Amino acid sequence: MTGTNPTVITRSLPGIGLLGWWLLVPVSAVLLLVRIGDSTGESVRWILTWLIAVLLPGTLLWRALAGGRSVTQDLGFGAVLGLAWQLAVWAICTALGVPLLQWAFVAGLLVVFAASKTLRPHLGWRGTSPSPPRWWHILLVASLLLAMVRTVVVILRPVPLPPIAATRHQDIWYQLGLVQQLLRDVTPADPWVLGEPLIYHWFATASMASGSVMADVRPPQVLIHQWPLTMLLTLVLAGWAAGEALSQRAWAAPLAGALAGVLPGAIQLVDTPTANMSAAQVVQGPTGTMAGVVMLGLVGPTVLILRRQAGRGVWTAMVLMLALATGTKPTLLPIMVVGCLFAGTCAWAVERRAPWRMAALAGVAAAFLLASSFALTGSTGGSRFQLLAALRVQPYYQAVTGDKTYPATGNWVLPSLEHGDARMIVFAVVLVVYYLLVNAVRLLTLLGLKMSPVRRDPAYWWIGGCVLAGTGVTLVFSHTGYSEYHFLGAILALGMVGVVAVGVNLPWQTQPGRTGARELVVVAVAGMLTATATYLFWPTDTGTHTVARAAAGLLAPFGVLALVGAAAIVGINRTRQAASAAVQVIVLTVAASLPVQFIVLGDAVRDAARPLPPPNIEWRTYLTKEEQSAMLWLRKHLEPNDVAVSNVFCMPAPYRPGCPNDAYWMTGLSGVQLWIGGWAYAPANLAATDHRRSFLLQQSPWPDRVLDSRIAVEKPSEQHLAKLAGDFGITLIIGDLRAGPVSPKLEQLATEIYRNQDIRIYRLR
Repeated sequence: MTGTNPTVITRSLPGIGLLGWWLLVPVSAVLLLVRIGDSTGESVRWILTWLIAVLLPGTLLWRALAGGRSVTQDLGFGAVLGLAWQLAVWAICTALGVPLLQWAFVAGLLVVFAASKTLRPHLGWRGTSPSPPRWWHILLVASLLLAMVRTVVVILRPVPLPPIAATRHQDIWYQLGLVQQLLRDVTPADPWVLGEPLIYHWFATASMASGSVMADVRPPQVLIHQWPLTMLLTLVLAGWAAGEALSQRAWAAPLAGALAGVLPGAIQLVDTPTANMSAAQVVQGPTGTMAGVVMLGLVGPTVLILRRQAGRGVWTAMVLMLALATGTKPTLLPIMVVGCLFAGTCAWAVERRAPWRMAALAGVAAAFLLASSFALTGSTGGSRFQLLAALRVQPYYQAVTGDKTYPATGNWVLPSLEHGDARMIVFAVVLVVYYLLVNAVRLLTLLGLKMSPVRRDPAYWWIGGCVLAGTGVTLVFSHTGYSEYHFLGAILALGMVGVVAVGVNLPWQTQPGRTGARELVVVAVAGMLTATATYLFWPTDTGTHTVARAAAGLLAPFGVLALVGAAAIVGINRTRQAASAAVQVIVLTVAASLPVQFIVLGDAVRDAARPLPPPNIEWRTYLTKEEQSAMLWLRKHLEPNDVAVSNVFCMPAPYRPGCPNDAYWMTGLSGVQLWIGGWAYAPANLAATDHRRSFLLQQSPWPDRVLDSRIAVEKPSEQHLAKLAGDFGITLIIGDLRAGPVSPKLEQLATEIYRNQDIRIYRLR
């Protein structure tokens, strides 16, 4: 009897140990959120809600639809499918007027799985999938922990929660205003222009609204800190899943997940100019963050369909994910269509038969794209095709060309190139080459189109087409606010997964009978050391204003990396095998992208022990504590159907013709419907740029509303206020003393309900 006890204990301990290991993820998430200002209770509720209401339902649905191929794919693709589930349930319950009914749907789904003999096997940690090895648990948890630390200290900590006086990107308030609307309405109106429809891709903010209601967490906390953190966890899980599914190798998943979600970034070899090292994950751009996640999720069903391994369940999952993509970002479906058409064309040429499955997939994506164009592609007003417009924000462009025109202005080509100046053409070539070199890691995915054995797999043609589309469309499209870069942002994580999958499937050996592991270590070290040395010691000239200096500053560091890499690869790849050399190029390039990310992370961790620097009160997006506190108070005291007028339309607050008209913070913090607020992103304003003016500096499409609002605050009369109340349903007047004078007559004409140093709020009698 006693001899059997140790055996029982030994078998039970690994399960207990792994449970404790996994508990590090939610516990660390809560501790990190509390460290940057969130409350413990709200953080715990948010994490649990995401686990129970998004990750669990999505995982169960993916298992049921796709068949439970591995725990990696169940969790990763399930986390993305869970977003589609969440939005469907949110829409139903919000339309019924009972948002908390969402919990009943979650319980109902679990009951259905428990009661059905067909679905019951999918319950549990592994479901129908094989049990992963111990290293899988250790590496995945470590990846999630490192990704959370990076995201919190680099991205979230610098953005404090309201009502702390701070400068924050104006788009944060725009997105927050959408969350406030979606808490109570499935078909939201424009909260800043009464009576106007909201034409915008708002699925990301609907996800926040759903979680806010279910977890009972305030919208600012959700948008600024908590939703980005759980979306980061989804990104890492989806990166693991996509890497395994595409490469068909379990050990490739950690590499793909790390490069997609833990250490994403471009190749930055010098300190200045600075490349974007945060990929698409930024607080003010939740739609871009979610777009990268959804693009990874699409890998799951797409790969199965292209490899002829899909049944009806996979096609159902495909439709759900495409529906999710429809309202996430206008860039996703065009990229998906191009990828399918590219893969179909190549497959037709190789297989000599019509690729009906790819045509069907492209057709479904195109149908969703057409449907989305009527209501979910907002912020695209003023956009058009313009060759190389994206170069406007590349380093040294204005200094060298002198071109300071507004985005999207000019004819079919960038204004500096219209006259065929040879010097400007050379400079444009330099910037295009720099753009491609910065993103070289992802572009190496295209090696899968050329090298055996991966070139025979249509999945690699699809992902190559998507990477080409995201990279290329950015260079031929123009948007009034540089949003053409969202095409690139959508494939940043996808490209990293693709390059990992290509690399692990190409033969590594440099000589017969050798694995080539030593050679890979050599080129990786060469890439990391070269990148580290150039970043720390390369001399930079921030005053660059000539083509020659710009070319030297932008391209010379890449030339050094190329020379070092070529010497290392030629020296060790003695058999000159193309496939092994290609793998070494991939490893060298990936390794060269890592040092600056560790440097940035190290600096952020060091700074995390210090207080945040005081905000610059001269910066145009600065808000005082009093302004924010007033709007947070108003949120708690709003009455149904309240509509407000105010004297705030611009940032900074004082109004003048041509001021930056993107003041969204009043509605963002309070949820109040404004008669007229900021109009920068209104479709009517974007379309009115006519490719000649900045959308930020135009007169309002509703000048009468601006005038009447200012009169109500600055020079009110009983007749004027009665007209606003009777004709337009105005119930509140909000005056900001930082924006201009607030008439003392309002104390006699209306009832003052709030006052502080900066804000006065009145309710019309």
